[in-house]
Order: sequence, then structure tokens, then C-alpha cells
Amino acid sequence: MAMTYLRRRTLGPGATTAIWAGVGVLVALAATPLMLVAPPLIAVVAGGFVLVVLAAFLPKAFAFAALCTIILSTLAQTFLGSAGSIADEAVIVLALVAFSTRRLVTERRLIALPGMWWFLAFVAVGLLSSLVGAVSLSISVQAMFLAVKGLVFAFALAQLRWNVEDLKVLVRLGAIAGGVLVLTAVANLIAPGPWSQLVANRPPFAIVNGIPALQGPFQHPAAFGRLSSILAVGVLSYRLLVRRSWPSAVLLVFSSAMALLTFQVKSIVSLLSTMGLLLLRYGGPIRYIAILAFGPLLAMLVLPPLIELVGGDVEIYIVQESARSLLTTGSLQVAADHFPWGAGFGRYASFYASLYYSPEYVNLGFEDVYGLGRGEDGMFLNDTQWPAILGETGWFGAACFAAGIVTVFVSLARRTSADEHVLVRWLRVAGIAWLILIIIESVGAPVFVSAPAFPFAFAAAGVIASFRDRARNIDQTEEVPQQPVGLREEVAAS
Repeated sequence: MAMTYLRRRTLGPGATTAIWAGVGVLVALAATPLMLVAPPLIAVVAGGFVLVVLAAFLPKAFAFAALCTIILSTLAQTFLGSAGSIADEAVIVLALVAFSTRRLVTERRLIALPGMWWFLAFVAVGLLSSLVGAVSLSISVQAMFLAVKGLVFAFALAQLRWNVEDLKVLVRLGAIAGGVLVLTAVANLIAPGPWSQLVANRPPFAIVNGIPALQGPFQHPAAFGRLSSILAVGVLSYRLLVRRSWPSAVLLVFSSAMALLTFQVKSIVSLLSTMGLLLLRYGGPIRYIAILAFGPLLAMLVLPPLIELVGGDVEIYIVQESARSLLTTGSLQVAADHFPWGAGFGRYASFYASLYYSPEYVNLGFEDVYGLGRGEDGMFLNDTQWPAILGETGWFGAACFAAGIVTVFVSLARRTSADEHVLVRWLRVAGIAWLILIIIESVGAPVFVSAPAFPFAFAAAGVIASFRDRARNIDQTEEVPQQPVGLREEVAAS
């Protein structure tokens, strides 16, 4: 007990950050040559052993390592092949088992995630529809876990006892990770051809006016655009609510520029919309001066290319009969044909529906549509999010999922306590902003299930649930009435 107290007193946020970062660097130094030299199976086993040790003895360091693993899972797939494709699911399952077991052993109870009962109803409807639709158990279970893995990760995070010092460490580590992303963007700009071959084994995705569409350490610019937007919104909310400094200003400029230079319409629209909402709500009086001073110039520079990009996507995906528009209208048809339950997990607009080519696609005549056929011709079969939710779980399931998201919003909007720390408030606001970003992107991408964005949709809600539970326990402890003193104690006292 004394040693624990001593460690807590002597290790400040800076030392803890150094320990977490040191562990990450050591793991990276050990894993990188192993991935390049050793067979993939050996690399996976060695990496899994390190993660198990972290989960057992340094759970919060493991939580950060798991988040990094999820973010870089597509890069792991490039180097490890099929063995790296399950990296994010593996660390999520390990986090769920390790953190839940620790919580049950120490406190004999678990913390509920906001909206958990709505999300469980969504799962129940999807499994019931799979049973009614005679979907194989293997496909339905795998597709179900894929649909809720972000929620599972958030639930696992809620089981840890987070504190303000942990948030300080996470902010520092996030800044370091943001700096690394900036370096990848610079390398991408300097040598777009070799960089794209290194991280994606193909030429650059696109070049606009001589500028390559940035992809960072990912296979597609869309993934880099989402992560850059998440970083930019997190930095902006930190500057508005906590503290302003020149490093955060530099990181904000670079992360915003990285998102814009991916030339991905969804990322640009979601970033500008969310940043505008943050500035309107928390910008203070200076926002009006900034709008008057820089608004016209910014509109002249940004609006023309933005209108062109958005107009092009509207023409392709709404006006024309595209794969994405067919997926959307097809989900309405599937939900009507299987009312009210939907076709079942793994049967429409999800990864496993494309992997095993769902019979629903055959019924809708998708086999002869470009991008919606079998095998490699089905490149757009899981190119959006809500058609999968609606088509697989019907109107009931989609309503439950939407109600769960609303509950998460409400939870993040409420203070955790009367004396809430400013960093806790920042995490709540950043969580709301991240969820808005991802909901906007979900119109045209499977962001609730695909890396690197999906953990940010609900992770903040999980951590805030832990803070809220801790504040509630403190209030209950303070409200316990004093026990009446017995007669013998009164006599002894007199």
C-alpha cells in the first residue's frame, strides 16, 4: 500500500507519458524488424504476447496501444497480409476480457455504456433477423461483432478507473501521435510515388493541380482524411476549452491542412461543419472579429473548389444511378421485404455480405451492376454505413441504433459532476465533435466499423462513463448518514 502511494506521488504526468511512450517505442522497435524478417505468424504471436502482458499489468498503457493498433490495422494488413486483417478485432476482444475481468474481480460489477440497452436491442433484432432469414451462425456472429466492435471497445474502456492525470498523459501522447502523422504527410508530399508504393503497394491515388492526395500511413486518402479531421477537431476543442499555445496552433494548422489535401469531400465537409459548430459555441467574442476579418478571404479561396468537389459527388452519387445510390435504395427495398426485422447480419451492405455475396444482391439484380458484382467487381458493396444498418436489422434495429447514438450525445452533453475538471469537459466536447464528424461521414462510408475512425465514435463516451461512475460513488459516500451512537458509547463518552 505504501509503495503504491509512493509511486503515485513520485510519478507525475510527464514521467507517466515517458513510460507509456517508451513502452510503445520498444514495442515498435521490436516489432518492425520482426514484421520484415520473421514470418507473419511469428510476428502476430510475439505482438500478441506483448499486448497480453500490457493488458494484465499496465491496462491503461494497453488501452493506448490497442487504440494505436486499431488505427494502424490497415497498415498491418499491408505488411502481414490476412494475419493483420484481424488485428483490431483481436485487441478489442483482449481489452474486453482483460478490463471486464479486472473490474469484476476488484469491484464485482461492470459500468454500463450510455445507450447500452438500445445497442443491445439493435444486436438482438439483428440476431433474430439472422435466425428468421436462415443466415449461418458463423456469418451472423462475425457480422454482428463487426457492426458493434466500436461499442465493445468503448465498453471495455469504461471498465477502467480513469482520472485527470490519465487525460493529461493521453493529451501528450495524442500530440506526439499527431506530430508523427504530420511527418508522414510531409513525406507523402515530397515523394508521393515511393510513399504510396511503401504503404499501399500502388501508385498515388490521385493528383490534383500537381498536389498528390495525401494518404499518410493508410491505403486510401479517405482514412487519412478522417483521422486528420479527428485530430484537428480534438486540438481545436482543446484550444477553446483548456489552453492555447503555439504548438497546439501549429498542430491545428497542419492537421486541418492534411484533411483538406486528401481532397475527400466527406472529410472536408465534416471537418468544416464541426469546426464551425465548435467556434460558434465556444469561440467567444473573438469569433465575430475573426469571421469579419477572414471570412470573405476564406470564402474566396475555399468555396469554389469545395462547391466543385461537392457538386461532383452529388452528381455521381445522387443524380446519376451509382453503386452507392443503388445500395441506399436497395436497403429500403430489403427492409420492406423483410419487415420489420431486416435480412439479418451479414446479408446487406456489410463486409461479410460482400465476402459471401448475399442472396439479397442476386434478388436485387446487383450482379450485373458495376461495383456491385461478385468478387473483385464488388468493390462498392460496403461503401456506406446506414444501408447496412437498415438492410440487416430493419426499421426496428435502425431505430434502436439511432436511439443509442442520441443517448450517447445526451450523456456527453451532461457534466459528470458539479466540480468537473476542465480536461474532462474537453473530452466530453471532443467526443461530441468526433461523433458529429463520423455521423456526417457515415452518409458515404462505413465509418462505424472501419479503421481508423470507428474507435473515436464512442471511446470518449466510455471514458466519460467511468468518470461519471466515480463522481456518483463519491457523492453517495458523502451522503451516507452518520450512524447513531449506542447507549454504551454514550456512557463511555460521558
